[in-house]
Amino acid sequence: MIFVVVAVVTIASFVAHFADTHISAPIISKQPIPHVSAQGDRIEFATNQGSGQLILLRHSWVAYGQAPPTSGSYLRVEVELICDTGFVDYDPYNFQVFDQTGRLFETAIEGAGDSMLETGTLHPGERVRGTIAFDMPRSEATLLMSDDSNQTVTALKVPD
Repeated sequence: MIFVVVAVVTIASFVAHFADTHISAPIISKQPIPHVSAQGDRIEFATNQGSGQLILLRHSWVAYGQAPPTSGSYLRVEVELICDTGFVDYDPYNFQVFDQTGRLFETAIEGAGDSMLETGTLHPGERVRGTIAFDMPRSEATLLMSDDSNQTVTALKVPD
């Protein structure tokens, strides 16, 4: 189990570092990409089934939910997923976060509120928005997105 956590953290750190230090070529698309607020962050990803974009629209820290957080707070992230090619499966359980110490936190549906990300499949040009929550102490974190086979697809930093 520790090996799996170390492997996930190592891969996610590499993906996050690579994303922070490399600039992708611009996407050429016939459909305009809508404006995303300056507080958002966006990264392209590819899976065996398709490609798309993960956009972090906003995040917040709250001390309430359907059940009180055991760590004292829930990190709530509102994300948007866009499918560019093929198809993209999505599920709130395809997301995890790890903090600066490397501790991994799973999705906590009881903290997501009314706009929780649902489960489904996107096809080219389709998009979905939703909230994912994690029961964790407040700190800077890295959001990981995995595919249905639990392989890390991409990662985005979430500031404190």
